[in-house]
Amino acid sequence: MFKSMCEKVSLPLLIVDEGGRIAFANRGTEALTDYSPEELMEVNLRDICSPYERNRFIFSNLLNIKTTTEVDIDLRRKNGASFMASISFSPFLHQGRPLLLLIIRDVTHRRVQEGMIREDEDRYRKLLEERNRLEDQLKRSSKLASVGELAAGIAHEINNPLGIILGFAQDLLEDISDSDPRYESLKIIEQETARCGEVVKNLLDFARLKPPQITEVDVVLLLKQSVSLLQPRIKQNKIQIRRHFPKEFPLLKADPQLLQQVFLNVMLNGIQAMPYGGELRIGCKIEGNVSTQKSKKVRVTISDQGHGIHPDHLNRVFDPFFTTKGSKGTGLGLSVCQRIVEDHFGKIEIESTLDVGSSCHILLPIQ
Repeated sequence: MFKSMCEKVSLPLLIVDEGGRIAFANRGTEALTDYSPEELMEVNLRDICSPYERNRFIFSNLLNIKTTTEVDIDLRRKNGASFMASISFSPFLHQGRPLLLLIIRDVTHRRVQEGMIREDEDRYRKLLEERNRLEDQLKRSSKLASVGELAAGIAHEINNPLGIILGFAQDLLEDISDSDPRYESLKIIEQETARCGEVVKNLLDFARLKPPQITEVDVVLLLKQSVSLLQPRIKQNKIQIRRHFPKEFPLLKADPQLLQQVFLNVMLNGIQAMPYGGELRIGCKIEGNVSTQKSKKVRVTISDQGHGIHPDHLNRVFDPFFTTKGSKGTGLGLSVCQRIVEDHFGKIEIESTLDVGSSCHILLPIQ
């Protein structure tokens, strides 16, 4: 009665022993695989699987299946065509002999549909991320434009008075001796006015509307020159420089003065983050498809062993006037660097770990 019932069920059913040999197959299996029940009862379950499925762990572990287990396995029809199957393995005993009842379902269409849904969801997620990124970029661009106009106006208004104050302070310093009680006060006026002048310079750089003056640039030479310009600070902070430059490096199309401004700013940040010494690593390499010049990029990496940046502050380092240096910083350095790099159709990224150090990656297209 059991055999007669199973043979008439349209759902494909198999019974296999602990070695995977097929002991029973109903007509539903024939409709699914094109093998007759008689043909199936002469082979092993592995033989109707796709070749790449035959070494699956489950085939050597059939005896250890104690509860109903469902596994996706690609089976092969008699004509050699593969299809995705969901097979339910249910253990039972017959006359003391352990056997497994297999219920087979063709899930090819369902799996394909699920895959398409996952692809659609993935595309939607990427589009959403891109939209959010563009919205953030638009907000930042609008904010930068407003701040830039304000900065330019302020800088031009106070630049001349600062220059006059600095000039008079320096004239007075030349006329009095170091022992004069007014000397220290004038020295402070000179230093603080010079610092204000630096802030004004950064504001003007930030508000810069002048496009890059593109020419061919040797990035390695520019990095070496930048290190040379910072030698006094490097010696003062007892910094060790580690260079990783390839022997041959292509010329980059960029504005050398603006690019050096970026390198100097990033290196100076790294030096300031290591007041008691450390290692500043500077390197560059080529990324992208080597067969086409258009997709190739230059990656310049400048890393320090400083105190690092708190994770809460990491996404704000490029915001205008945001600084972690207190009164010693203007918060415009990295904003200016980002604007310069983006003017070159590049990208600047910061990675940082507290008490380990920070790395600045500058990616620029060769073309």
